[in-house]
Amino acid sequence: MKTNKAVKKAIQKKLYEMSFYEFFCKAFEVIEPSVPFSANWHHKYLCDILQEEAQRITKGEKKTKDIIVNIPFRSTKSLLVTVLYPVWCWVINPKMKFITASYSAELSIEHATKSRDVIFSDWFTNLWGEYVKIKKDQNLKARYENTSMGVRRATSVGGTITGQGGDIIIVDDPLSPQNANSAIEREKANEWYRTTLYSRLNNPHTGVRIIIMQRIHERDLSGFLLQENRANYRHICIPAEDSPLIYPKKLREYYQDGLFWTDRFSREILDDYKVALGSYGYAGQLMQSPTPADGGYIKAEWFETTYAKKDGVVNFIIDPAYTANQKNDPSALLAYIYKDNEWQITAVENVYMEFPQLVKHIPNFCQKNGYTSASRIFVEPKASGKSIVQTLRRETKLNVQEDKPPSKDKVARVQDVSATMESGRVKILKGRWNSEFLLQCEQFPASAHDDMVDCLVMAINKQLFNDKIVFFG
Repeated sequence: MKTNKAVKKAIQKKLYEMSFYEFFCKAFEVIEPSVPFSANWHHKYLCDILQEEAQRITKGEKKTKDIIVNIPFRSTKSLLVTVLYPVWCWVINPKMKFITASYSAELSIEHATKSRDVIFSDWFTNLWGEYVKIKKDQNLKARYENTSMGVRRATSVGGTITGQGGDIIIVDDPLSPQNANSAIEREKANEWYRTTLYSRLNNPHTGVRIIIMQRIHERDLSGFLLQENRANYRHICIPAEDSPLIYPKKLREYYQDGLFWTDRFSREILDDYKVALGSYGYAGQLMQSPTPADGGYIKAEWFETTYAKKDGVVNFIIDPAYTANQKNDPSALLAYIYKDNEWQITAVENVYMEFPQLVKHIPNFCQKNGYTSASRIFVEPKASGKSIVQTLRRETKLNVQEDKPPSKDKVARVQDVSATMESGRVKILKGRWNSEFLLQCEQFPASAHDDMVDCLVMAINKQLFNDKIVFFG
């Protein structure tokens, strides 16, 4: 009986050492015992590619290309690449050194901790406990080392890694969806990879950089690298649905009924994601194309025209211009009601006025469109905005407030709220201004003027991102 057990153990051990895919399937059960494992073709495909890289590095063979994998969220990408792959590499070569990075230190440490949990599991120690051991004096959450001098270092975008090197560098989602529309955050991630992380391979001729992520912006790290230096990367793109972006093209044969993974991403589930994420979120995070196939940031059909004004407090957004010169941008004024988790735009207009005329016009616009003592007037603090707030406070009894200055560019701000607009939660009251407003929305960001769009975004942000405003009624 003992002999049979020993033979079975030896066979299993050899199988897992010969196949990262077999190791992954078993280790999944160990690390996620309460989650039923649903194998899909991409697991085997990616495991085989990663296995080839580890074996090549172990033999000291020259690298051909680094790797970029674009794949939807919830596709076990982190578990496969960032958690279990480094563990399996230590099984075949415990001297390997890893640097793994994600957009946050918390997430990077979580991945590294899960890897260590596998190493400490009964299953792993029973098979490789005498071979792969974590040093007691080198066992931190963000950095640990085994007795063969193999190292796992977890860091985050922007983190310091001076003096650290790796045989394999893994970047797993370097940018969060929440920061995707921030040009500052995007450039921070791209610059950190280019100037800090890129040079950290112990041997640039054999070591490999692996980037696995969902696409969330045209200039995210994948977009940046593929645009700047595509020839240096082996690109694997796996959208949730059949698409011209599938790459390599031969992967299309694995799609069933046009779907990448029917168990995880059924038509019903994808339809739900389309509503929740909006066109842009769905196009990037699921389809790996940060721009929707039909283009356009804002669609006129997203706005239902209503014929009755809502019963609620009217608030106002003012986007002032610098001058009355019609070659420049006009000032925009917008009135809206927020109630029952919906916005109703009740009036919008563009005007070309110098400061004195604009200061007189704003009270008239507000009074004409339903201003009450419960209303608020928010003025964007650009151009003459600060002076407008000061003058109206001094010369009127209007409740006027200086709005927060925007921290993102115009396109990013629109993308932040596009899912809200697409969901049908923004209505427009029937009026003569409708056609001009809708045309400017549809032409954004190529329209000659976008001030009405600025006002619209400001109005949505007041509620969507929990500005501390008191609304009555």
